[in-house]
Amino acid sequence: MLRLIKFEPQAPAHYTGPHRQLEFQQCWRPWLNNPWLNKIYKNSVCYTERWYLELRKMILDYNWKHPLIYSITGDVELKKSLVKSTVLDGAMFRDIVNDPLYPEYHVSASINLKKTNRWCAFFISLPNSHETLVHLNGPLSD
Repeated sequence: MLRLIKFEPQAPAHYTGPHRQLEFQQCWRPWLNNPWLNKIYKNSVCYTERWYLELRKMILDYNWKHPLIYSITGDVELKKSLVKSTVLDGAMFRDIVNDPLYPEYHVSASINLKKTNRWCAFFISLPNSHETLVHLNGPLSD
């Protein structure tokens, strides 16, 4: 004999308590540290974000001769490390966002997840050659 069980969906609990900050882990790895970037950015900005912000600025300003541009296009391992840091931290943030046991971290994890996704997409999109980067992003000739 089959019984019909009436399912009433529960509204998700709205958390209003104190929110807590969730920190990056992989994006602070020492091999991503760059002394030049340390002079420009505050100590609270993680290494991966420093790379992202400065490289993006240089590309938008067509600053093709800067050593950071050459280092990211010439060093595949550096690019892999930057991508790996965003993927691992992003996975951690995604787990926290999907876990109802830690609602106090959901806001912080959501914001950081958006950041790591943006950084990862940027680093993956960078070509492995300086010439290709300049050709794809250089100013259009009239």
